[in-house]
Amino acid sequence: MNVFDKAFLHNKFKAAVLEHKTQIGFGLVSGSAVNAEIVAGSGYDFIWIDGEHGPNTVTTIIDQARAIAPYGSHVIVRPLEADRALIKQLLDAGIQSIIAPMVESGEQAEYIAQSMYYPARGKRGFGAPAVRAGRWGRLPEYIKHAEDELFLAVQIESKKGVENLKDIVTTDGVDAVFLGPADLAVDMGYFGDFSGEEMQATIEKLIKYVRALGKPVGTIAGSPEEAKRYIDWGASFVVVGADTVFLAHMADSVLGACRSIVK
Repeated sequence: MNVFDKAFLHNKFKAAVLEHKTQIGFGLVSGSAVNAEIVAGSGYDFIWIDGEHGPNTVTTIIDQARAIAPYGSHVIVRPLEADRALIKQLLDAGIQSIIAPMVESGEQAEYIAQSMYYPARGKRGFGAPAVRAGRWGRLPEYIKHAEDELFLAVQIESKKGVENLKDIVTTDGVDAVFLGPADLAVDMGYFGDFSGEEMQATIEKLIKYVRALGKPVGTIAGSPEEAKRYIDWGASFVVVGADTVFLAHMADSVLGACRSIVK
């Protein structure tokens, strides 16, 4: 591509979420590009590559993004940590959407947001002509248009994050909030179980509060029924499964069924 095409960079996921058009996603934890391609064929709106808990590097993330690219699902990455250098590598690798884990203050949110943007707005280093994001110099006007298509969701998954939620949500450059219900449930003393009545009430309250502040909300659901509940409460994007979880479940289910017929 020798002629710059702004449409080439268009982040359809961001556009949909900012208009509160529901987006359904699937998680990749295994680090496998094969799994990424299999899941991409299902047609999810977005696929979330988990660099925090999955055995991922920037290289494995790029491999998965390449496997997904022909199928049209948007790639979102949760990095190992909300580190400026790591975010820079992911953006230069062509990742447009980031979910920053464990955000607990407005100051931290500002640091992360500045990592997404070039000066004067931010502190991202410029290497687009030499990397995948700028198609190795084939998008000469990348710096003029790319920032409009970047998407940052900050993940709230602790009591401290909840306490500072307004400061975090209203930070310039934060596009959305992603609720991490499992870690939040651990921090609130529910041992990671977010299906109980009190945790569900907390999730509902947080979704509605963030929406009232004018920002989209995403989260993780344990089932389609749970996803519907979160969407009804106002969530705009929901992750409804993960490759490792589904594989373990299906392996157990098939073996159990087979054991029952073996005499």
